[in-house]
Amino acid sequence: MIHRRLWTSLLAIVGVAVVGLALNLAFGNTPVLGLDLQGGVSVVLTPTEGATDDDLIVIRDLVRSELENRGIAEPDVRVEGSDIVVDLPGVRDQREALDAADVAGIVTLQPVLQCLATEDDGATTTSTPTGSTTPGASTPTSTATSTTGSTPGTPAGLRAPTTPTTPTTEPVPPTRAADDSSSPTSTPALTPATSVPSSVPTGTPQTEVLPLLGGGTCLVGPPGGTGEVFARNSANVELDQQRGWSVVVSLSGAGEGAWNTLASECFNGLESCPSRQLAIVLDGVVQSAPTVQAPSFQGEVSITGNFAEEEARSLARVLNRGAFPVDVEVRRVETVSPTLGQDSLRAAVIAGLVGIVAVLALLYVFYRRLTLLVALGLCVWGMLIYSIAAIISQTTNYALTLAGVTGIVVSIGITVDSYVIYFERMKDDVVHGRTLRNSAARSFKATWRTILAANLVAFIAAAVLFVLSVGAVRGFALYLGITTICDVIVLYFFTRPAVILLADTGRLDRRDTFGLGLEPS
Repeated sequence: MIHRRLWTSLLAIVGVAVVGLALNLAFGNTPVLGLDLQGGVSVVLTPTEGATDDDLIVIRDLVRSELENRGIAEPDVRVEGSDIVVDLPGVRDQREALDAADVAGIVTLQPVLQCLATEDDGATTTSTPTGSTTPGASTPTSTATSTTGSTPGTPAGLRAPTTPTTPTTEPVPPTRAADDSSSPTSTPALTPATSVPSSVPTGTPQTEVLPLLGGGTCLVGPPGGTGEVFARNSANVELDQQRGWSVVVSLSGAGEGAWNTLASECFNGLESCPSRQLAIVLDGVVQSAPTVQAPSFQGEVSITGNFAEEEARSLARVLNRGAFPVDVEVRRVETVSPTLGQDSLRAAVIAGLVGIVAVLALLYVFYRRLTLLVALGLCVWGMLIYSIAAIISQTTNYALTLAGVTGIVVSIGITVDSYVIYFERMKDDVVHGRTLRNSAARSFKATWRTILAANLVAFIAAAVLFVLSVGAVRGFALYLGITTICDVIVLYFFTRPAVILLADTGRLDRRDTFGLGLEPS
């Protein structure tokens, strides 16, 4: 019965290690290498004004989300002091890295007095508050449709504000995606940035003329709110069979009041918002100017129009950026060449192999044939580490960096310490006349608490480092903690049964097992 349990334990841990490694290799799940092991670009972002720790965490999360939405593989975004560090492994071009990392910006919501556009097609936003509906809308959300043409009686390209009494389609300036390569390249005749259209009240305070994305300008009033009226990362793209692509965004609890104040002004066509349009502005550029068709909203807002899918996704990204509490700027850009990264990886692998060979050679001097079990245990341990590193890379934002490799190499010594404690106790029993068959299980039971305590101390140290540190130290702590846990698992489920089963065969009961030159009694 005891032997059966020992064999079950031994085969189970070997099976888990082998199957885990095989599955990861079969599905191509390999540890994602960090910037220092494969090369890439590192960008350091610094707030332009005072930022709290909570502000930095919000910015970090939003930057990471934006990079992942752009398809950047395994970006490493972290807070270091008062900076946001963005590591982009595999990115070779600095301009590409800057474009990818430059996702910050303050989104403001400003009432539109009048817009001058350069094209004849446009997008109109209509909205439906809770408790009312519009034709074709089955849920109480805002909707929008697209029209082509200009308002009668106005010059071509000029979108004059109107004040209809019912929620109908109105021509407004075109909405374009931020990364739309099809935006017009010609320069049409526009109203000078310092002029004010004659139809707009000149007494409106704090007005400014802003460029319209895709061409044109808009005269807007002072900001009535920021993008923080939207819930963080709540903007999503949806496809409606009747109205095409739309952007649905939730209102935050604290921001719903500010949004509804603006919506009421624009819906009623007050002097502050005669066009009934509300501009969504990012970094001084009007991203979209939908027409408000309801005095108030509850829960969420939906913006639809003649959007292509990428245009809708671009607007959703803008709305998600609106949760940035402060603006940031690029302070430093560093490039790590692929050659340097490969050299670092090669050096790390060589260091690990040299360390293992040196340790096994030393163990052979003291423990002779038991060294074979140490080597097999390290193989099982290594397979577990590889599988766990692959899973971490696929499911979290942590890549395997040079610091992480250092943590693995250092942990080899901790792992070997566990074997030394166990084997030294067995050696003492042999010196006192016991056979290995009698002392194998007895020695493990006597040393298990010591081994567990030593590994627990190492794990606590790794956990403290992980929680309190940033950057490379955190990667070191992560893998030090993981390897420590794997050490305990392998020692209990592999080494213990392997040594006991081998000792029961009597093959270890020889005087050279520990190099003592003693005959067992």
